[in-house]
Amino acid sequence: MDRNAILSGYVTSFSSYSSSDARPTVEKVLKFSGNNFDIRKRADIKREVVVFKLLNGTTDYRLDDEKPSELNQRFQALVYIEQPDSHSLKDTIYDRALEISDQLFDWATTTSAPTINSDLYTVTVTGVDSIEERDGYLSTTVNFQSIIKIS
Repeated sequence: MDRNAILSGYVTSFSSYSSSDARPTVEKVLKFSGNNFDIRKRADIKREVVVFKLLNGTTDYRLDDEKPSELNQRFQALVYIEQPDSHSLKDTIYDRALEISDQLFDWATTTSAPTINSDLYTVTVTGVDSIEERDGYLSTTVNFQSIIKIS
């Protein structure tokens, strides 16, 4: 089990799903490496980005087993959308944030976990946060959980 390979699998799978979906394709899909400030400073991110980030994980520890057989891994997709200067476009940007959240939800419910990575048993949506206005952008978070086979 390579968690970095699994994170890359999430990125590749969602990018592919987004480009084949009827809704507009998400401009950038990235892996998390750093903090939110690093993401906002990146010059190649123009309008919108989805960043996949691993969180904590727990194992199915059993008293008689030598080692656990699976890992319950929490992860999230951070959605950032640049906020326009025009007040008239604000509703459009909110709608786009909701659309990307829906797209992430649909990806997780329609994509078979083993197609993302052979070590994945499941991918489940566990929650969607509210949309927040920040300085120059809107953000929201979609939370997930995967069960990963430990080999």
